[in-house]
Amino acid sequence: MIRVAGPSATVHVDGTPVEASFTPRLPGGPAVAGDRVDVDLRAGTGVVKAVRPRRTLLSRGEFSTRNRARPLVANADLLIVVAAAADPPFRPRFVDRYLVAGEFGGLDCALVITKMDLSHDAELIARAAQVYGDVGYPVITGSSDDPGTVARVRDLIGGRAAALCGHSGVGKSSLTRGLTGVARAVGDVSRRVGKGRHTTTDPRFIPMPGGGAVVDTAGVRTFYVPPMDPEDLAHGFPEIQAAAAGCRFRGCRHGGEAGCAVPGNVSPGRLDSYRRLLASIVT
Repeated sequence: MIRVAGPSATVHVDGTPVEASFTPRLPGGPAVAGDRVDVDLRAGTGVVKAVRPRRTLLSRGEFSTRNRARPLVANADLLIVVAAAADPPFRPRFVDRYLVAGEFGGLDCALVITKMDLSHDAELIARAAQVYGDVGYPVITGSSDDPGTVARVRDLIGGRAAALCGHSGVGKSSLTRGLTGVARAVGDVSRRVGKGRHTTTDPRFIPMPGGGAVVDTAGVRTFYVPPMDPEDLAHGFPEIQAAAAGCRFRGCRHGGEAGCAVPGNVSPGRLDSYRRLLASIVT
C-alpha cells in the first residue's frame, strides 16, 4: 500500500501503482500506508478486498477516545523520530511518546535532530543525544537539507522501510525529498505558538533509489500513545525495564517505592516521562 486517501488508495501491483477503492467492512482494516493487501483487478479498477496480517504497526491514541488506537503506518522496520534543535524547540517528552509507540508496535527506533544550524541550546541537545544514545537509540544531528545529514540517515535506513514522524515543521518533508528525490509540501513554523504548521497530510510509502523506503507521516502538534497496559509501557523504556530487574518487589511502578532500583540508574528526564505516561494510562 503506497498511500490511503479517504475512500481510495494507491497500491503497488507487480511494481505498478494502481488506484483502488475499498470493499465495505474491509477485513483486517482500516488500511494504512505500508499495508500488504489483497486486490481484485477483474472489474477494471482495483478493489482492496482484505488487509493481510502486519509485522509491525505504528499507532497513536485518539484525543477524544483514549482507549482506541488509530493505525498510522504498517510493516515499517524502523521509526525515525525527527525533532528540531530549535524552531520548533526540542521537546524530550514528545520524543519519548513516539519512542514508546514505536517500541509498542515492534519497530526499531532512532532519533534525528534537525536545524542544528539555527541558534539553539547546545547543552540541551548534547545532553539529549547522550541520553538517547545511552539507551541504545541511534542519534543523528544535522540539518534536513544538508547532503551529509541525508547520507547518514540513508545509511541508517539501509534496505529497510522507515517511518519519519514528529512535530510539524521539523524538516521531515525536506528530509524525505533528500532521501527519495520526491518532493512533498514543505511549510514553516507558526510564530505565535512556536509549533510547525501541518504540510504533509497523508502518509505515503516512497521507495529510495538503491533500496529501502520511507513513509513521510503528517506532522502533529500533540501525540498520544496508543492504549497499553503498564507492562507494555515499561517495555517502551528499555533502560527502565532493565534497571527494574533489581527492584525488591515484583510489579514495582518505579514511583519512589522502597526497594525500587530505577531512580539513580536511569535519566531523571526519562523516568519523569515514564511516570507521567503511567499516570495517564492507569487513571
